[in-house]
Amino acid sequence: MQATAQQAMLQPDADLSALYIKAPGTCGELLQGAIDGQDFLVNCPINLFSYAKVQPLGCAGLELHNEDRYTKIRDTLLLAAEEHEFSLGHALEIYSDIPRGKGMASSSADISAAFEAICRSSDVSLTAETFAHTVSEIEPSDLVHFPGISHINHLTGQLFESMPAPEEMNILVVDCGGQIDTVMFDRIKARSLYHSHQPDLCAMLKLLKAGLYSGDLAAVAKAATLSAKFNQQIHFKPQFEELLAISLAAGALGVNCAHSGTVLGVMYRSNERLKERLINDISQRFGNDISIVGNHYMISGGCYEF
Repeated sequence: MQATAQQAMLQPDADLSALYIKAPGTCGELLQGAIDGQDFLVNCPINLFSYAKVQPLGCAGLELHNEDRYTKIRDTLLLAAEEHEFSLGHALEIYSDIPRGKGMASSSADISAAFEAICRSSDVSLTAETFAHTVSEIEPSDLVHFPGISHINHLTGQLFESMPAPEEMNILVVDCGGQIDTVMFDRIKARSLYHSHQPDLCAMLKLLKAGLYSGDLAAVAKAATLSAKFNQQIHFKPQFEELLAISLAAGALGVNCAHSGTVLGVMYRSNERLKERLINDISQRFGNDISIVGNHYMISGGCYEF
């Protein structure tokens, strides 16, 4: 069995003097749009993580393992040190189980875990909102460090509302193929469509929030599915409609999407038999046209020691 990123980090010679922080990725978003000119998304954290290991260097500087792969982390940390007036003197390693370029917030999770680890190691205390503003200066972010399910402006870091994560909401994550850079998302086209569908977006957001607060999984999935259908006009996924039909026929609640990525999430109440049926039906119908990333469940966002 292949080791997870956490196992690779901690075994066989884990350094007990190091600080270890993890942050979750997402299965795309539950909803994304713009209302009254304000861009927003509602994130969808799942139990798939990026991990940061940090140790003091004893001198000024930042030693970042695999630096060429994590330039956005370096940019964030240099910006944060300048804006919040603290010194970097750390060795930092990042490990992740989150697929990259799929719309699963891999970069957001990497940056959040690394930034939180450096802050804690440096005894720097930032509010979650200040943290979010700094992160979003580098690139759009799902802001997975906020607790709960977050309604945010992913471009500015503003938090509009934090809602409870639903219990027993499983998500079978499937990948439609390819890679997408979030920065290349066609925001002009998207904003034009959002502007002409304000009542629909408001209704979706209202339904989603009511479902999250009441624990109504069907309402959460319905709102997320409506948002994914709407997103077909912006970032078309040819497998979506048939995947939705197959999933609903099997007993799932709906399908959400990565609005600027390649993954779809089949949402269903935790049930082992249903999971196996979904995997079987999807595999038989799509073959190699869809790859199953994994079965996960929605969790509260946040950065945690482990």
